[in-house]
Amino acid sequence: MQYDGFGFDAEHLLQTLHTLENKSSDNGASQLSQLAGFVYGSGFEAQPELLQKVAALIPVIGNSSATLAAVKDLSVFFAAMQKLNIKHPETFEQLPADVDSSLYLHKFSGGSGGVHIKPAASVQNHWLAQHYFQRRLEGLPVSLLFIANGAEVEVVGFNEQWVSASADMPFRYGGAVGHAALSVAVQQQLLDAARQLTIAFDLLGLNSLDAIVHKTSVGVEQVYVLEINPRLSATVDLYSNDGVLFERHMQACVRRQLASASPLKDKREAGSKAHAIVYADIDITLNTEMVWPGWVTDTPIQLHEPLKIVAGAPVCSVLAYADNADAAKKEVLARVQQIKNLLQSTH
Repeated sequence: MQYDGFGFDAEHLLQTLHTLENKSSDNGASQLSQLAGFVYGSGFEAQPELLQKVAALIPVIGNSSATLAAVKDLSVFFAAMQKLNIKHPETFEQLPADVDSSLYLHKFSGGSGGVHIKPAASVQNHWLAQHYFQRRLEGLPVSLLFIANGAEVEVVGFNEQWVSASADMPFRYGGAVGHAALSVAVQQQLLDAARQLTIAFDLLGLNSLDAIVHKTSVGVEQVYVLEINPRLSATVDLYSNDGVLFERHMQACVRRQLASASPLKDKREAGSKAHAIVYADIDITLNTEMVWPGWVTDTPIQLHEPLKIVAGAPVCSVLAYADNADAAKKEVLARVQQIKNLLQSTH
């Protein structure tokens, strides 16, 4: 499926679905009608109208195009947070002339993976559709993965996230670790925000809430909500429990049913999983005999010829498991370096 910085190629995706609609199964029905539904991840934030067109062909199991559009509409989403008294960084559609641009970031509301985030001072055009400016806050990047039924939420896990910065992409997504050791106060703030936003936007199924934990001058941990990802996010991978999580997503979307809510805990969970993305630091060429360690996933498809990967492009993902989040994060970052060393040796 064709994909770029704005998500799926709309024409290619719809053509694929129409092809399935026109192909018959053994029982005479169209192949598309044999599918239970369409579950989506990233790729629609910048074009919710594409999701609406998909929904006309096959049931969407997840948030509706209307919900997606509302959550990713700057004026709607941040106005809702203001009304609900959910703390968030100061945000502008257009940066006022009297503010210090070095204190702000420039973001694309339909972006994902952090590649769209730039320092505001580096942006020449201060008025672009679906773009906005947000005050930069120092703190710990975290997220809450949760399941919603439009009225209540079920906690899946609290995560710590980090960036893999490059010169032109300083906020590029680097990875995350599950079951992060966050205080009960931080967990409660994240959960309260998720509950209020679920009701406000009728959120369904798996969603993630991204935030920054900022420590005030007196040491109080304050959560500032950055955004809601109203679809399956990368952190779902940190809690893949033999399909149970996917089944819970289905039940929440189709029947609006949740399992029992997860209790908040002020201790380390037993076992954590981390993942991280390995990006090419320089242009590299992978030969056809490349052998990957067992903890590497999302490897490039290599056919019969060497494969060139340009600098800055993702190469693969690495995984790590440990007794706690800190150990899992340390191990996965060490594995990122191992793969980079391997790539250097084959260059």
